[in-house]
Amino acid sequence: MRGGALAASALALTGLLLPTASAAPRTGQRLDWRLCSSVAEDWPVPGDRRTECAELTVPLDYAKPRGRTITVAVSRIRATGPHPEEPLVFGAGGPGTANAATLPGLLGSGLGTLNTEHDLIGMDERGTGYSQKISCDFRGGAEPPVTAGQKERAEAAFDDQAEFNRRCTAIDPEFVRGLTPENIARDIDSLRDALGAEKIDFFGESFDTATGLAYRSLFDDRVKRMWLDSSMPPVFDHSAMDGTIEALAEHNFADFTHWLAEHDYDYHLGTGKAAVAARLTALRAELDREPRIAGGLRLDGEWAAGLLGSTPDAWVRAANDLVTVIDGGIPGSARSASETVRRRYGLGDPLDGLNALQYNAMLCNTDSSPKDFPRLWSAAQARRAAFPAVGGTYISPWCADWPTHTPPTAVVRGRSPLQISGHLSEGDTPYAWAQAAHNAAGGTLLTVVDGVHASLKNLPCGAHVVDFFRTGRTTGGTCPGLK
Repeated sequence: MRGGALAASALALTGLLLPTASAAPRTGQRLDWRLCSSVAEDWPVPGDRRTECAELTVPLDYAKPRGRTITVAVSRIRATGPHPEEPLVFGAGGPGTANAATLPGLLGSGLGTLNTEHDLIGMDERGTGYSQKISCDFRGGAEPPVTAGQKERAEAAFDDQAEFNRRCTAIDPEFVRGLTPENIARDIDSLRDALGAEKIDFFGESFDTATGLAYRSLFDDRVKRMWLDSSMPPVFDHSAMDGTIEALAEHNFADFTHWLAEHDYDYHLGTGKAAVAARLTALRAELDREPRIAGGLRLDGEWAAGLLGSTPDAWVRAANDLVTVIDGGIPGSARSASETVRRRYGLGDPLDGLNALQYNAMLCNTDSSPKDFPRLWSAAQARRAAFPAVGGTYISPWCADWPTHTPPTAVVRGRSPLQISGHLSEGDTPYAWAQAAHNAAGGTLLTVVDGVHASLKNLPCGAHVVDFFRTGRTTGGTCPGLK
């Protein structure tokens, strides 16, 4: 614990091991850079002799610049060339993840050549990693009976998350309220100032595309160039976001039924697409009414919907499992009877190796959509009616009874060069979100023809990213992705 005010708030401060220089005013703040492997406890990159770390002091609330401050851990890999240009900030995604240690991975990707002329910059965002954060364990209540229906199981998951949200936010409501993409963007601008740079380049993936959109909306004149891959939408509304994901899965289902009809000699589900679809949606409805429990495994409508929305790479496995169930068997993909299915958004499981409270706060503080169970359940049932094969399967529980709200900064069109790339068939951050971000922020949209989340930096067409940061040339149209 550092400082009486922080001790009183019970904020868990996990920082770098060695002492740092005392806090300087934000403008002109001096960073004390040292090798991460020597100052950061359990630095996760073996043999790393290039990444440097420092601690940046920032206001907890930027509306109160002389008020309470916190420290944010930042990282750097110096440019190898003689004339460094603007620093390139890498937003590796999240939320809830520790990103300062991601720079060596970027160095090993197709974008690593940019280190010739750019310092690569990373950050453990406030609430994560080596930055100040709240540590609060998820407890969870008693599991519902294995024979419980979907609504009872969904409500139990909601109640568990609501208890976590209330208890953990109460540790330090002011700190939690400040966990937003906009404040991460402001922290990045404080870092820009501490680096002595007039402008930054920014490459963001996954959730950190929301950080990028916020930064450009707040500080457009301080962006030299920005590329966002696998974009989040410009507005957070979890019911709408679930609907986008389920609409994509329903589209996958239509393709899956067509493929099954063409392979009737293998699976015997019918030779017409409509007949196959009717048989499989009937199976989902049957398992909703009467889940099958065998040997500690549970087969219900949620399980079926997960297979019905499969992407082409999983069709053979999904078809074999569905046929096994139709024939009365229990396939290997059956879930544990005690397992609670939770929507990921492709942003990672917040209860496994991530800071769950930061994850939830980043998703929920600026979301003004309903957060009570009755309305979330009603929205799920509306999606079930709209998408009979896969709709209404999940209720995202992260914002259950979320107790704080911070008005978001509207995403606006700027003048700085912006490139957005979306992956046509991915289900983590659907392509429609990239389209929405492009419509709101402008720039140029590149369509990557694959379903692999944030794959661009490892693709041959990642060369477009390198060219963009070197010349400013944007790329529209399509490029091939991972098969």
